[in-house]
Amino acid sequence: MTTMHDTENEARKSFQDQLQDLRVDVIRLAALVTEAINGGTQALLDGDLGGAERILTEDDAIDELAYSIEDQCYVLLARQQPMASDLRTVLAVLRIAHELERSGDLMCSVVKATRRLYPQAIDPKLRGIITRMGEQAANETRLAIDAFADNDPTRAAALNDMDDVMDDLTKSLFRHILSREGAADETRLLESVQLALVGRHYERIADHAVNVADRVVFMATGEYRGTRLPDDA
Repeated sequence: MTTMHDTENEARKSFQDQLQDLRVDVIRLAALVTEAINGGTQALLDGDLGGAERILTEDDAIDELAYSIEDQCYVLLARQQPMASDLRTVLAVLRIAHELERSGDLMCSVVKATRRLYPQAIDPKLRGIITRMGEQAANETRLAIDAFADNDPTRAAALNDMDDVMDDLTKSLFRHILSREGAADETRLLESVQLALVGRHYERIADHAVNVADRVVFMATGEYRGTRLPDDA
C-alpha cells in the first residue's frame, strides 16, 4: 500500500532528477558555447567564411537549448515551489543559461567581422592578441561551468582575478590598433573599427563568465553579488 510519505518521497526524487537533468543541460550548453568561441576565433583569424557561417548556423542549437532550460526552470518553479538551496539552484540555472546564450550571440558578432574584414589579412601582432583573447574567453567560460558542475564557490570566486587578464588584453589590442601606421587610410580605419568591436565582444564574453561564476557562488552559499552587465550586453 502506497502511503503519503512514499508519495512525497517519489515526488522529491522526481524533482531532484529534474534538477540533475537541468544541470546536465547547462553543462552541455556551456560546451556548445566554448566550441563556438574556439571555432569562431579560428574562423576570424583564418578569414574562413565557411567556418564563420557554421558558427552562425550552430548558434540556433545554443538558442534552442537555452530556451529549453529556461522553460524547464519555469515549470519547476510553478509546479514544485522549491525552497532554500533548491530554489537558489533553479534561479541560478535560469540566469546562467541566459549568460551563456548571450556569449553565443557575441561570438556570432565576432564571426560576422570575418565577412567585413575579408579578404584582408589581420596584422600578425593583432592576430596574436586576438588568439589570446579567444583562449582567455574560452578558459573563463570553461572554469565557470566547472565550478557550476562541482558546486564550488571557491573556484568560482577565482574568475574575478582571471578576468584581469582579459582586461589587459583588451587594452593591449586597443593600444596596438591606435598606434599603427596608416590609421587615416579608409580601409585601415574600417579594419580598426571591426577589430576594436571584436575585442569588446571577447571582453563581454569574459564578463558573462564572471556573471556565471557569481551565480555559482549564490547557488552554493546564498551570497549575491549582482550582475556585471546589462541584459543587452
